[in-house]
Amino acid sequence: MKHFDLIRMFTEWNLRSFQGKLPALELRWNSRLQTTAGRFIPDPERPVIEVASYLIDEENAEFLVRDTLGHEMIHYWLWMKQKPYGHTPLFHEKMQEIGVSRYNPVPKHRPFKHCYVCDRCEQRILVRKRLKTAACAACCNQHSNGKYHAQFKLRLEPGLIPAVDLPKRA
Repeated sequence: MKHFDLIRMFTEWNLRSFQGKLPALELRWNSRLQTTAGRFIPDPERPVIEVASYLIDEENAEFLVRDTLGHEMIHYWLWMKQKPYGHTPLFHEKMQEIGVSRYNPVPKHRPFKHCYVCDRCEQRILVRKRLKTAACAACCNQHSNGKYHAQFKLRLEPGLIPAVDLPKRA
């Protein structure tokens, strides 16, 4: 298994892109992150940057880890400056300045677990979580002026569906 030193990477980013002004914070791997590559946790007592551990196994792992850390450091930098630290115009400006990505190019998708069917049009809808009460949007739009109608209620197909792989985002 590859090893990446988050502290060293943080220090390099800090010196190169933040004039060395970002105080050290807790850096850690998170094995639960799947669709996101990292996150910044703005705790006044102890802020944290987490990086998804699955990135270590990707083909271009070092680039992905470094890019993710740089992205999360922008959130941290804005937070330290007491500015809005979401994906604001200032965030995007800094992102372009230091050359990091906005989106995770290798998210891990959970498989679909359930399949619902519309008895009217036979459309199949794959979902990850069970739905309470839902109707076929296409049939409701076409026959009920876009309003829910029980006539178009979706029926849960029994049993689990096979895993479906989603294409990776470019």
